[in-house]
Amino acid sequence: MTPHSAPASPGLRLELPAGASRIFVLRAGAVLVCVEGSVHVEEAANGLETAGGLHRVVPARLNAGEVHGVSYGGPVRVTALGCAQLICMNSAGQMDTLLRRVADFFRRFLSKNGNIRVGALHKISK
Repeated sequence: MTPHSAPASPGLRLELPAGASRIFVLRAGAVLVCVEGSVHVEEAANGLETAGGLHRVVPARLNAGEVHGVSYGGPVRVTALGCAQLICMNSAGQMDTLLRRVADFFRRFLSKNGNIRVGALHKISK
């Protein structure tokens, strides 16, 4: 089975029939929300806590209304135990976060200067 990468949209809603399995490549900090039914989530842990650098699988079972945060990133296998609906929200990358912070800085800077100019013009026109 080939891994599917989650789209750039904020969330992907999936309907999985009983026994169906999908593999996603998610970043650390991504969130899986089980809306209906129950699913089994497996992510590979390759951090310092694994013995000898071996890959260890961290399983979790999600029932309806429960949330699972992806802590390691990489391939995540989602298997439906019954008919299930799932929302997959991938976290923003480092470049997205950097660009958002730079845009927020300039937005604040320009809005402060813009208010001063408009205020001065408004006083002159009276």
